[in-house]
Amino acid sequence: MENKSEQSVRKMRKNDVTAAFFETLKKIRKTNPLATQSDVIEEAVKSEAPRFYVTFENARRYISLMARKKKIPIVNKNKLEMYKEIYRRYIKRIKETSEHYRFVILERIIEEPAPSFYLDEETFKGIVYRTLRERRAIA
Repeated sequence: MENKSEQSVRKMRKNDVTAAFFETLKKIRKTNPLATQSDVIEEAVKSEAPRFYVTFENARRYISLMARKKKIPIVNKNKLEMYKEIYRRYIKRIKETSEHYRFVILERIIEEPAPSFYLDEETFKGIVYRTLRERRAIA
C-alpha cells in the first residue's frame, strides 16, 4: 500500500513526464512536422527532470545502505542509477558543507533537478498514454 508521499511523488512525476512530452513535441514539430509520437517519446525520455522522483524515506533508506557499503535491493537499472547519482551528490555535499543535519542535505538533493527521469521508454510512454486517456475521459 502506498503512503501519501509516494502518491504525491507519483503524481508529480506523471505531471512532469507529460509536460516534458508536450515541450518536446512542440520543439520537434518545429523542425520535423511529421515526427511520430515514438520520435517525441524517444527524445523526451532523455530530457532533464525537475527533481528526483523518490520519497525522502526511500532515499534515506537506500543512501544509508550505500554509505555503509551494503547491497541495495534494487534490480531496476534506472532506479539504481538514480540512487547512485543521489549518493554521489550526497557525499560531495557532506564534504563541501558545514551542514550538520544530513537529512536536510538529502531533502535538498532529491528536490534538485535530475539529469533524467530515470525511466525507460516503455514506462515513459505508459505514463504519457495513461495521462492522455484520463484527460480524454474527463473532457
